[in-house]
Amino acid sequence: MPTSSFMTFLSRAVGHVRWRVRRFIALMLDRMRRGDRTVIMTPPAGLRFGNWMYLWLDAHQKSVAGQPTLVLEAPGMAPWFETFPALRALTITRDELRFHDQREWNDQDWRQVFGKDFTRESAHRFIRDNIADHIPLSPPDRIVLNVRRGDYYSNPGLKKLYGFDQLGYIRAALAEFSNVNDVLIVSDDADWCRQNVAPLMHAVANVAYADPDPAANFLAVAGARRIIGMNSTFTYWAGYVADAIRADAQIVMPLFHGRLYADTDAHQLDPTWTAIPGFH
Repeated sequence: MPTSSFMTFLSRAVGHVRWRVRRFIALMLDRMRRGDRTVIMTPPAGLRFGNWMYLWLDAHQKSVAGQPTLVLEAPGMAPWFETFPALRALTITRDELRFHDQREWNDQDWRQVFGKDFTRESAHRFIRDNIADHIPLSPPDRIVLNVRRGDYYSNPGLKKLYGFDQLGYIRAALAEFSNVNDVLIVSDDADWCRQNVAPLMHAVANVAYADPDPAANFLAVAGARRIIGMNSTFTYWAGYVADAIRADAQIVMPLFHGRLYADTDAHQLDPTWTAIPGFH
């Protein structure tokens, strides 16, 4: 009998295929659309908070430049509007979509390439305008370690694309910091971390585990001054936010992102961060 993770993956895949068909039809109609605003289209499944953030950033930087742009609301966005209310103003519901609104489609990199789709300056302005006021700051010496597990490791197909030697990477990342005495581990699989990551922390005086809540987890990582992240858009965005609100932020990420293309590097990374190669 198929596992629940496989059925979830299959459901998302079917939804994405249907979206691509609708996208093809819409592209034919788009030639007739000449409205004064642009809507960045989103698929009904397959993207999550970190991916949406790049689209909201894109809408924000284009609107600031005088090209009114909004993001089409997708299922799952609503809870994030409670955490960051300003994002609602960058979003349009399907009912609010007008026939003459220009459409923008991008299902390749989803506007995630640093230095091409956005700059450090445009990301920081977006964060100041929409995100920064809601981020609580953590103690300055605490390292927040964000360990992304979930379907990256429970789903064989995604593991093949995104799985890597997390423990080897964490060892190397910890070596980038001095005075490692206080670590908060933020993960969607705290049990795995207690069994596997905890032994790496034997010399650390205080190790705590955050409760599994997406919004609270993001706030915890984004409010840190010292961050160890993973190959996840969720943790990349926490890094951007920390960098925008704390001038002395120290952010470490794996250079590896995934195996979707021949180039496996994470092109989302700010070049001022420490990017650790290998482990994949």
